[in-house]
Amino acid sequence: MIDKWKDTVIFCVCGAVYVPAGGGKSAHKNRAYHGFVINDDDAVKDYFFSDGRVMRTEGGCLFYLPRGSSYFVKDVRRGGCHAINFEADIEDEPFCLKPKGRDKLRRSFKIACDEWMRQSPARSAAAMVALYESIHRGQENSEQYIGKETERKILPAVAALDARFTDNDLSVSHLAQLCGVSEVYLRKVFEKKFGVSPKEYMISLRMEYAKQLLSSGEVGVAEAAQMCGYAEPCHFSREFKKRFGVSPKNYK
Repeated sequence: MIDKWKDTVIFCVCGAVYVPAGGGKSAHKNRAYHGFVINDDDAVKDYFFSDGRVMRTEGGCLFYLPRGSSYFVKDVRRGGCHAINFEADIEDEPFCLKPKGRDKLRRSFKIACDEWMRQSPARSAAAMVALYESIHRGQENSEQYIGKETERKILPAVAALDARFTDNDLSVSHLAQLCGVSEVYLRKVFEKKFGVSPKEYMISLRMEYAKQLLSSGEVGVAEAAQMCGYAEPCHFSREFKKRFGVSPKNYK
C-alpha cells in the first residue's frame, strides 16, 4: 500500500458482506465502489483485470479493488472472504498484501459484516473501524506494494509455472530468463507478490493437483506422484503430508 493512503478520507461505507466459498459473482464490470477484502485462510483466488493485470490473493491476504475496475475472479482454491465497499477521496491500482495481525483484522471485518447483515445502527461505525485498520496495517506493510510495471516483469514466469508446474526442467534460472531478470530479482518480486518463492509456488500448484487426482479415485499414490512431477513417491508423500497433515494414501 502506497503512502498516499495515510491521508485518505473515507466518506461513507456502502456495504459489508461475507462471501462464502463458491458464492458471489465471477465477472465484475465497472465496479461502483472502492473495496477492501480479506480472504479466509483456505482461499486462493486469481483476479484477471481488463488491463491484463493478474492478481493472486491467498489465504489471509488483504487486497484492494478500485472503483471503476472490471475483472474476472477464478477460484484456485475455494474459500470465503469478508468485503467492505466504500467511497473515499482516493484513486489507486489494485494491490494485495499479507498484513501483520491479520487475525485481528479479520475479526474487525467479521464484526462489520455481521453488524451490516443485522442492519445494526452501529454497522457503519464498525465498518469504518475495519477500513481504517486496513489502511494502518497496509502502511506497516508498504514495502510489499508492487507497481504495475514490476508485476508485469514476472508475468512470463507466473504463466510458465501455471502451465508447466509438473515439469522438473522448469528451474528458477529458466524462469528468470523468460522474464529477462536475475534470479535474485525474480525471487524478491515473486515473494512480495505471492508471499512465497517460485519453487514454493510450484509445489503448491502440484499439491492442489495431487488432491484432485487422489479425490478422483482413478489413480494411485505412485501414479499421482509421477503425474505431479515427482520421480520418487516418498518425496511426493513427504511434501503432501507436510502441507495437509495426512499422507496421500489416507487422503485418498
